Amino acid sequence: MSEQRTYPRRRTRLRSGKLTSLSDRFLTECAIFDVSDGGIGMIVPERLDLPEELIVYDDRDKTLAEVRVCWRKGRQMGVAFEIPPTPVRLFHAQRLRRLQFARYAVDPDDRGDPSSGV
Repeated sequence: MSEQRTYPRRRTRLRSGKLTSLSDRFLTECAIFDVSDGGIGMIVPERLDLPEELIVYDDRDKTLAEVRVCWRKGRQMGVAFEIPPTPVRLFHAQRLRRLQFARYAVDPDDRGDPSSGV
């Protein structure tokens, strides 16, 4: 059975990435294992429910892309670009820009009020 691909895939060294919702909420880290002009193959936590549309941050290329889930088998997932990879430096949303830093999931604006004990 041959693959029906619009764009040839390019295997890549495993590299790290991050997934967020379209509302910029951090979801999980991922490992990118192949890339094409049309999408990305990645490894994600198996039991994690993910929305059909996501934002992928590629740690190596420092890019963000809006994607749609095409398939998922266990921990492997294939996504197609809805909006192709764009350098993160071109984005103004601070939550998206934070993905490039080590403590990306920590949002100082989301801290609880110290007087409330949270």
